[in-house]
Amino acid sequence: MSDYIEIRTNLPEATEDQLAEALTALAVLGVQVAPQDGGRIDVAVWVRAGDEAVVESIESVLRNLDSDAVRIREQPEKDWSAEWRQGLSAFKVGRRWWIDPHPELSTAAPNGRFRLAVEPCAAFGSGTHESTQLVLMELEERDCRTLRILDIGTGSGVLAIAADRLGSELVVALDTDPLAAWEARTTGRRQSWSCRPLVIAGGVDCLGEVGFDLVLCNMIVSNFSPLLGDIRRLLAADGTVILSGILDTEADEVERILGGRGMAAVGTRELGGWISVLAVRSGAAP
Repeated sequence: MSDYIEIRTNLPEATEDQLAEALTALAVLGVQVAPQDGGRIDVAVWVRAGDEAVVESIESVLRNLDSDAVRIREQPEKDWSAEWRQGLSAFKVGRRWWIDPHPELSTAAPNGRFRLAVEPCAAFGSGTHESTQLVLMELEERDCRTLRILDIGTGSGVLAIAADRLGSELVVALDTDPLAAWEARTTGRRQSWSCRPLVIAGGVDCLGEVGFDLVLCNMIVSNFSPLLGDIRRLLAADGTVILSGILDTEADEVERILGGRGMAAVGTRELGGWISVLAVRSGAAP
């Protein structure tokens, strides 16, 4: 009898965040996502053998996200993602980043780029998705050396680690999922420099009144909207928020939500149908 069941398909790349949200409620052992040509992503999901109801639920999720043919196979117990990871290659993001999915067998970064070693894992945020890349491109435009930076929903930790690589004075990586916080800490230890972000497993309410110069929040709109009051509280008077995980069709909605939380959008960046929004405090808190 097999120990694992692998479910594999490909999806439109714009559905990656919806996939992450849908799978959160299901008993999956692991998820791997890789970019493909034609605006699609390769998706592999693993569940324990015998969880037939979970398999059916995953199939339903994938169909609703416009999947191609879904392939299901049984596998004996092993490192079920090792072969998939071996096929991945390092890639460029923006002007300054080189994302390497092989921490132990590193590929040297081209001149002028910083290597970030981010092994794909169960925590989303490997650098392949446009929403993550938008934040990385915003970071590279800033002199982070005097900035206190907070990364909310850090996942794999890639954004906090990038801020640390740019020399930020203080980087706090926050995630309510203890497993994600552990993965972020592990990813930090894999870097080629002494990476030192402060990783915390907890919510925004555990931070008190810090006064961050820059807050990063790469989540879908329904997830970051309830946090905007706390984000405003944690933001220095002249601080900036980078919100990502936003579809370009949601720009007006986000601007409206920000206005209702005592914040204002001051700029956007677009990539592949996704946008990031820069926001600042405005007027009195609601």
